[in-house]
Parts: sequence; structure tokens; C-alpha cells
Amino acid sequence: MHRAGLNEPAAFLLEAAGPLLPFGAQVAFLLEPLFGKAENSLNDLAHLLEDPAQVSLLVENLRTEGER
Repeated sequence: MHRAGLNEPAAFLLEAAGPLLPFGAQVAFLLEPLFGKAENSLNDLAHLLEDPAQVSLLVENLRTEGER
């Protein structure tokens, strides 16, 4: 994401979608069986979206990486 210059837009979208993130987590949980158990990325994403502290940390990391 850094090379493509998408850190700041991703951070902005995560902050703007704040109230909808728990809904997004539930959608990720629902879609997980469609993609099989081999990939846990949807499960990991869902757990991340459910925890506001983790989302804040991700936003902070995206912005820090974007400044480099």
C-alpha cells in the first residue's frame, strides 16, 4: 500500500467508516465460509474490525508508514 500511495486514503476510510466497522466485521464473518478455511484473512479482518483499539492502531500505523 505504501508504494501505491494508499496509506492515507486507507486510514481516512477506516476512520470515516468507524460506526459501520462492526457491520463490516459481520459481513466478513458471513463471507468466510464461501472462501474456505484455508485462508484466515477474512476471519482476521473481521476480528480487527470488531475492536476499535485495533482499528485505531492500524490507522496510526498506516499514517506512520505513509510519512516515511
